[in-house]
Amino acid sequence: MKRNLSLAVGLLLLAACASVQAPAVPTAPPSGVWSGDYGPDPEHRDSVRLDLKWEDTNLRGTVHAGFRDLPLSNVSFRPETGMITMQFDAQGNNGQTVHYLIEGKVEGDAMSGTWSHDGQRGDFRLRKAGGGK
Repeated sequence: MKRNLSLAVGLLLLAACASVQAPAVPTAPPSGVWSGDYGPDPEHRDSVRLDLKWEDTNLRGTVHAGFRDLPLSNVSFRPETGMITMQFDAQGNNGQTVHYLIEGKVEGDAMSGTWSHDGQRGDFRLRKAGGGK
């Protein structure tokens, strides 16, 4: 009976260890030039470029969309998950300030996610220049 109990406990421990996922591999900081597109749906896309740079302990950057250069006002990046959040303000067609929120994930030389402002939403897909190096 003791031997069966020991065997059962051993098998449970082995199963528990096998089901534990490996920790996430940290993602390198996303400094560099990223290019791609964004839009509200797959049929309506516009080109965009994102320049990111580490300065001291801060990630800074600029979104280049059409003829506009829009400095990021807030950027956060989590290397352990690859999650990135960016915010910036732009002047809308009616002269009002439009606040953009961008949430995405960096995976190697690819970045993708969603953007939103004033009830409008869409997605973006970017590739890092130089193959992620």
